Amino acid sequence: MKKISLVFALALMSSAAFSEHHNHGKGLGAHSHGSIELDIAVEGKVIEVEIDGPSESFLGFEYKPVTDKEKKSFSEAEALWTKELLTKLFVLDKKLGCTTSEIKFEQELEDHDKNEKKEAGVHSDIEAKAKITCMQELKGETLTVNVKKHYPKIKKLTIDLVATETKKIEASNSQEIKL
Repeated sequence: MKKISLVFALALMSSAAFSEHHNHGKGLGAHSHGSIELDIAVEGKVIEVEIDGPSESFLGFEYKPVTDKEKKSFSEAEALWTKELLTKLFVLDKKLGCTTSEIKFEQELEDHDKNEKKEAGVHSDIEAKAKITCMQELKGETLTVNVKKHYPKIKKLTIDLVATETKKIEASNSQEIKL
């Protein structure tokens, strides 16, 4: 399993090095509104997925949810990732017997020094990841990625896939990927 983690780390580093970002000051680093990178690593019966991008792309805002409407928006975005990952966001043939584990969906808020003047308000990112383990080998199977479809504020979704081959894919609302 260490092999997949190393491959996944290399994919993450390469995607960060070559993507265009807008810098929002110290704390979170750079990000580009509406543009999200999804990293998918596949080895044997396991898929690891990780997505990281501006909260605005998932929630419609970048600050900590305060109102009931904002809290509901966060809860719905989180539930999609934590409860409906294999039924809505990533769809595999049911015969593969896939389950999820190590699921995380968090909003990372930018740190501001109390005396520091804020740049155009608060900024935050959503960091989400999950591990999908199937009962059968995944080579040659099809993974349907519906992330853009269910997080409609994502305008551009780039998938970095590390499987039998490594490739970068500009995803549509419902993107089929041969593993």
